Amino acid sequence: MRRLVTRWMRWGVPLAGLVLAAAQAREDAEFGPLSEPAPAVDLRPAAIDVAELDCAQCHAEVAREWAASAHGVAWEDEIYQTEIQDRRRPELCHSCHIPEPLLATGELQGRAKARAEDLHHGVSCRSCHLGPGGVMLGPRGQETQAHGSQTSEWMTGKSDQLCAVCHSTNIGPVIGVAKDFKETRQSEKGRSCVGCHMAPLERRWALSPEGSASEGEESPVRLGRSHALQTPRDRAFLRRAFGWSLVREEGEVRVSVSNQAGHRVPGMIGREIAFDLALSDAQGKTLREAGLVLDAIDPLPADGVREVSLKVGDLPTGSTVLIRGIHLDPQGEAIGFLDLSLDVP
Repeated sequence: MRRLVTRWMRWGVPLAGLVLAAAQAREDAEFGPLSEPAPAVDLRPAAIDVAELDCAQCHAEVAREWAASAHGVAWEDEIYQTEIQDRRRPELCHSCHIPEPLLATGELQGRAKARAEDLHHGVSCRSCHLGPGGVMLGPRGQETQAHGSQTSEWMTGKSDQLCAVCHSTNIGPVIGVAKDFKETRQSEKGRSCVGCHMAPLERRWALSPEGSASEGEESPVRLGRSHALQTPRDRAFLRRAFGWSLVREEGEVRVSVSNQAGHRVPGMIGREIAFDLALSDAQGKTLREAGLVLDAIDPLPADGVREVSLKVGDLPTGSTVLIRGIHLDPQGEAIGFLDLSLDVP
């Protein structure tokens, strides 16, 4: 940890939150259920106004979640607006930050096209859910007085393809990680973009355009998905991207980290994931240290494994390996997200 902290300080990176994050990592050492997403690095703006959004009348909770996500602020994002000022063809970026409805014809569009209105809604509800004739597409197609509803395979079995329209593109600092997902056949392993990035939750759904059930009728509770969208900014979510194991051989402890994300990690230029490993005896004395840094040039591939060697002579009984992880976000903040101890057999 000492070497990593020194490096972050040399770069002028604020270290607020490292100790707190480490404590949270210990509490979640078994990688338990995710809580509501809470970005460790604040987006700017923090959210967009959904007061004028028709969808919010009945889907208030979903609208609030989406409005504070990177998708919701995709156009208003201060960093994005600054970056495109220097680009010769910023329209190449606009198509995925303010996309027209991708399913308006009933078939998925191969490429996103930028819309000309309501730009402040970023990747809007209509971008993903609006189908032909004004019908709204979803995983269930429940009847409603507000609009036509229809079950769509693009919201169920083919949802990865919907995400991939934008997330297969390499442009600017963004790496098209959906290509990794497809090439390594993650869907055949039971994984999906929605399954990882949209946490399951129970919510009460409105039954009328007014946002409440009919008189004497209670809105049903059913399993849905958070539209806050889990990202590496969420410490608990980032911890889930990695699996850890170790083996002991004569004079050496080898620690392996595996990629469980379904695509390369990290997936953006400027993002770094750094690990500091320390082999200690039963009394806490450090015997050997090593480090590992993942970035866009040297990422951990989808389903890949990286090994770190800790060589030592006589290894005393009761030794452990402490692994600490730091996420350097492109916005320049170093956030501790992992504090894991592994017993050496």
